[in-house]
Amino acid sequence: MPQRHVPLLFSLALAGLAACSNPDPAAPTGPAVPLPQIQAAIDNATPETARNGMSNKTWLWTRGGGPAQIHYTSAEGRDYVWMVGQRRIFAGEWRVAADPNSRGREIISICRRYPGGGAAGLSEGWDCDQAGKFFYDITERESGDPLRINGRSEALFVLDKTPGSLAEVQARVRQ
Repeated sequence: MPQRHVPLLFSLALAGLAACSNPDPAAPTGPAVPLPQIQAAIDNATPETARNGMSNKTWLWTRGGGPAQIHYTSAEGRDYVWMVGQRRIFAGEWRVAADPNSRGREIISICRRYPGGGAAGLSEGWDCDQAGKFFYDITERESGDPLRINGRSEALFVLDKTPGSLAEVQARVRQ
């Protein structure tokens, strides 16, 4: 092998080793393990607990990478969504689904859809999440409609940033 190729091969070998190394030695390297709280919530969800957890509730959703969302879900299956950066309140529907998984075990899900919504993060078809995980992922939730978005098509103001809490938004609504 000519002498000039040795440094190139050595550089390539070092680059290959660097690509295989874990940049954070404290980071886990094994497969993901579900959190016991989430798994327990999924395992213990029933259609009744899912309906009770959604009916007549206002909730803040900040997960998923899209703009934060504030929802009011009525007992009749309507869902009204106020998104950060939007004056429009999007109308949709929610329901509880009980479907068997591959092992025949009933899995309870919360399903939502927003026909004609046209906003990122809002699906026109039914989008379902396991109820226990769904409730665990909600940032904050309270009973009733303190923000008065039930049946509205337009918000009182545009949320220009993700709120720290529902109380922060309630203070602005009361002004």
